[in-house]
This record gives sequence, C-alpha cells and structure tokens, in this order.
Amino acid sequence: MATLEEFKAMRDAVPMSVQGELFKLMTADPDASIQRMVEIAAEKGMTVTADEVRGFLRQMDDDDEFDDFELDAVALAAIAGGGEFSSAGQNC
Repeated sequence: MATLEEFKAMRDAVPMSVQGELFKLMTADPDASIQRMVEIAAEKGMTVTADEVRGFLRQMDDDDEFDDFELDAVALAAIAGGGEFSSAGQNC
C-alpha cells in the first residue's frame, strides 16, 4: 500500500503536461482519470488502487494543494462551459 507522501512524489515526477491532461480528463470522466493515475503509478513501480487514489486526492484537496494549478484557456473554457477558442484566444 502506497502512502500519501509516495503518491505526491510520484505525482511530482509526472510532467506538467500530463498532469494537465489528467485534470482535463478528471473534469470529463473522473473514473477514467483515476484509472489513468493508477496506470501511471504502475508504470513508475507503485502499486495503488483506485480507492487509494481517490483518498489521496481528497486529502490533497483538503490540504489545498490544488489551489496553485494553472489552467490553460481550453480547460478554463471546458469548465466554464464556453465555446471553442480561435487562434486569437477569443470565444467563437
């Protein structure tokens, strides 16, 4: 069983681009995102269950560890329910 600290260390080793993709997936399909986190952990040699990931994410959220996550324009639009963006960065 992995610890929260081991999970955090594994998360820190994942490129920000992958973390951003996981965040976007979490907003669209939380179960798929959690399963992908389990797979990434396994690729890094860590055994963790989906329930453990949920618990770790809950604890990290309770500790306000996601407050500094910067979203790109596409993620912001998806969360806000906006349309697609043009190359100029404005809603179409």
